[in-house]
Amino acid sequence: MSGRSCHMMLWTIVVCLLLAAATSQARAAVYRHTDAQGNIVWSDHPGGTRTAIRAPRVLSPGGASDASVLLPAAPLRFTPYQRVLLRPRSAPVTLEQARRGIPLRLETAPRLRTGDRVQLSVDGQRHQSPLFSHVLMAMGLTAGRHALVAEIIDSAGTVRQRSKVMALEVLAVSDNEASPRKK
Repeated sequence: MSGRSCHMMLWTIVVCLLLAAATSQARAAVYRHTDAQGNIVWSDHPGGTRTAIRAPRVLSPGGASDASVLLPAAPLRFTPYQRVLLRPRSAPVTLEQARRGIPLRLETAPRLRTGDRVQLSVDGQRHQSPLFSHVLMAMGLTAGRHALVAEIIDSAGTVRQRSKVMALEVLAVSDNEASPRKK
């Protein structure tokens, strides 16, 4: 092939691509007409006002709907964790600290999976909403001994696994009384 014929073939390809792009855009155009009775008519034929149409908003159903009947949610199979452990605190906890909040570290093996959540139970009562986190917060505890348990919740909201009970003693003293004084 000579250089001239290659050049001509390249231009032919470019022109064809431009025509194809223009044709697809022309087909995508939407026109708004008003008929003799005053009704608005949408068309792909020119003659009215060219209008851009926005994509419709898709709303997720708030409750039961026909879509949920057609596509039942398949519950994920829960695989137990090898380890679920609340790390104990090394320092005593004062009443003031307990009121502000005590961060507690959760260890799981393997790491917390997508779909699973963890919640803290204090003295047998749910203490917080399920979270996807390895740090739980015990807040507003009163003075005395408390039993803390981390609970693993599956994607359906069922408690599937629990840590061993961690005992936490909240001292009825202030922060100043709990720390040793320097002389």
